[in-house]
Amino acid sequence: MTASTRTASGDTDIDLVRAVFGAFASGDLAALSDLFHADATWHHHNDDRHGGIHRGADAIIAYLTESALVTAGTLQAEPGSVMTDGQGHVAVAVQFSASRPDGRTIDCPQVLLVTVDGGRVRTIDQFVGDPAAVAAFWA
Repeated sequence: MTASTRTASGDTDIDLVRAVFGAFASGDLAALSDLFHADATWHHHNDDRHGGIHRGADAIIAYLTESALVTAGTLQAEPGSVMTDGQGHVAVAVQFSASRPDGRTIDCPQVLLVTVDGGRVRTIDQFVGDPAAVAAFWA
């Protein structure tokens, strides 16, 4: 979707999703938590330690916090293309990279499908580009 065809609500949805990435990158957990509905869900679609559905803003923050701790703060999720339908659905291409103290590293693409409702994130579906590498990294 080009900038000329995006709607005002689509711009707002994109701004919200970008704010999620910004709050995570800066480690602002309070701001990050405020961007999610209390009953939001994050579904990590992979068979690894983080796989499955994280239910509620507190569980989502715990998931992201554990990910940052396990990687000793090296985890980076860099958003690339961000696309919206202007009706609360946002797709984000993400480059995920991190290292672990034991020397494991990862650098792989992912896609997040975000549903925005009432100015907050309702759901995130996370798909990883190399499921086996991601599972090995988090093992």
